[in-house]
Amino acid sequence: MGWILTNKDYNKSDNKHYEGAYAQGNGYLNLRATFDEDLSEASQDDVYWRLPANVTLEKQRHPLSKWGTYIPGIYGNHPILGEEIINLPYALGMNMIYEDERFDMNQSMYTDFERKLNLRNGSLERKFHWSINNNVIKVNVQRYCSMAIKNMIVQRTEITSEKDGILEISHFIDTGVTTNGYNHFNKIDLDEEEFSAYLITDTNQEVGLCVDISISQGTMLENRIHKVENRIYQHGSLDLKANEKVIIEKRIYYATSIDDEYCGDIGKHLQNNINIGDSHNEFEKHNRIWAEKWEKSDIEIGGNEKLQKAVRFSIYHLLRSVNEKDHVAIDAKAYAGEAYYGHYFWDTEVYLLPFFIYTQPEYAKKLIRYRYNTLKGAKENAKRYGYNGAKFSWESCISGKEQCSNWQYADLEVHVTADVIYGLLHYCKNMNDQEFLLNEGLEMLMETARYWMERVYEEEGTYHLRGVMGPDEYLPFTNNNTFTNYMVRFTLQATIDTIAFADEKNKTLLRKLNITEDEVLKIKDIVQNMVLLIDDKKGFINQCENFSNFEDIDMDKIWTDKSRPFGQFISQERNYRSKALKQADVIALLYLFRKDFNNTMKKHCMDYYEPLTTHDSSLSYIFHALVYSDLSDSENAYDMFAKSIGIDMEEKGAAEGIHIANCGGIWQGLIMGFGGMKNSFESDQLSLSPRLPKEIEYMSFKIFYKGYWYRIYCDHKKTLVKKVD
Repeated sequence: MGWILTNKDYNKSDNKHYEGAYAQGNGYLNLRATFDEDLSEASQDDVYWRLPANVTLEKQRHPLSKWGTYIPGIYGNHPILGEEIINLPYALGMNMIYEDERFDMNQSMYTDFERKLNLRNGSLERKFHWSINNNVIKVNVQRYCSMAIKNMIVQRTEITSEKDGILEISHFIDTGVTTNGYNHFNKIDLDEEEFSAYLITDTNQEVGLCVDISISQGTMLENRIHKVENRIYQHGSLDLKANEKVIIEKRIYYATSIDDEYCGDIGKHLQNNINIGDSHNEFEKHNRIWAEKWEKSDIEIGGNEKLQKAVRFSIYHLLRSVNEKDHVAIDAKAYAGEAYYGHYFWDTEVYLLPFFIYTQPEYAKKLIRYRYNTLKGAKENAKRYGYNGAKFSWESCISGKEQCSNWQYADLEVHVTADVIYGLLHYCKNMNDQEFLLNEGLEMLMETARYWMERVYEEEGTYHLRGVMGPDEYLPFTNNNTFTNYMVRFTLQATIDTIAFADEKNKTLLRKLNITEDEVLKIKDIVQNMVLLIDDKKGFINQCENFSNFEDIDMDKIWTDKSRPFGQFISQERNYRSKALKQADVIALLYLFRKDFNNTMKKHCMDYYEPLTTHDSSLSYIFHALVYSDLSDSENAYDMFAKSIGIDMEEKGAAEGIHIANCGGIWQGLIMGFGGMKNSFESDQLSLSPRLPKEIEYMSFKIFYKGYWYRIYCDHKKTLVKKVD
């Protein structure tokens, strides 16, 4: 129960949503859930200018369908948008022609349409009955991205005709696919002998793909390969016998120059990856690998099938999008669309990382190492702004250099540099990974501290951060955003503590980084005298200086259609000086440092800020749900949580890809919120205080906490914790 997502109604308006929502992946490559055949009115080679914009408010181009094959780390240089992941050639293409009619979901007559995603093993299935010329052809297509052979996609097509006939089949590879309207391929070679393609990107990376097709049942009358412009076709005719099933198996193999096994010859590398093997055994191994991942990460929900399915939907996309390597992270759309160009945000450390820290710790370390591997780019960012040290990018890609084309975010959302360190410390705290902390970690801490030492402004013995944008992106150029200042102070204190720890363990580490006594004294001074707009007497936190002076507005009068973002109803100029928050800001602080603030302060802040919050960001609802949980307000907590799970489900918001940060937030909402688990900053041992809403009868889940695995069961009366292997 709660493992199968099903769509039985194809229509043009929401087709792209299902392509994103049912996306597949295996840690090496990711694939949108598009149809195999060409779809009329859905060209894939459009060339256009996609210009920098506020992505939340940007009106996306909305073709009926967009193929998507992504290998994280294969990127191109867009002339305006910077580094972006490349949408690779589409290799699953298969057109069917019967008596001169090509099957087309937009034009053909069909019944019994159904597409299903099995969250348990990532397999996608589509069925339909094609009615044509007094005949019915039943088609069932299944495919999966192999967990057993990471470079491979497997597709199996079953065809049964009610009458004898000839069905023409054209398999194809399309290398004309553009990414955000831009073609990133400098060179394309199509090999008619091998039915393969070889490409060189505009970043001089090599990509090869080869398609192997076999028929295990049925008869192919002819088989020829030919090229037409950017496509290569393998064309044949099937001799259909009434009520006899034909089975076509297709295997698509990708190989790239960033693969560990790359030998300098992409063709040889590709051939080395081809392993026909036994398809049944491979699928069994694929299933076993998925089962191992789910055994660690599944959350069983009692009494709420809708929620159960939504939770597994979120966990599935977290599992399928995390990469096996540490040169990339998880992009904001989970490699299921082009909207955020394959860039990485603070989402990684704040929203995604906790899931991996507590259920898949080996992947948590890869995400942390990605940031270390981009430290050079972060140092170049700081230098470009005139500072020493390291400034992590608001939008990061393969190099770590800033990729955000909108200056407001690139220049002002500096909190991401502290967020990265927060994530590093969270990982090291739970894993007790002293070796990483004292080597790569200390270097990251010190280089970011050097940036903060120059970025802060000293005035009358106090330290300020001026001209910043906090998590609330509707207020730029603020001074002393409390979230940012608090996060910076936290990371600087951790720098001092780690330096002291390193001094005890190995002084050569300090000498290696050229850490001076003057720097340590400066960091301590900033920690002690950083301005924090927290009023303990009133039990209130100001979001930034002079927040009360921002303009009061009649939000209901301006926001006449709540189904669309508030930002579409107000000019950006007015929005930037109004009390209208895009997302959780102070509320995010209250959750991330929840042991530092009492319930009185949390309630005062929630009562004040939540009515001012538009929740235009998908990151917003879940942090409100978490703070409501801390306040034992289960009704409001579940209301916010339900809105969070609805973003990619009921609202069908996955057309441009998955809101993957929200998926990570949903996990936190269940475990940290309803499960009441303290994170490893808050407690040295596993501690839970469940506060289940009435909509959940019980929860059962597994947690890795400070070196041990635990199985937890909780309902409205009891909590059971068992240490397991």
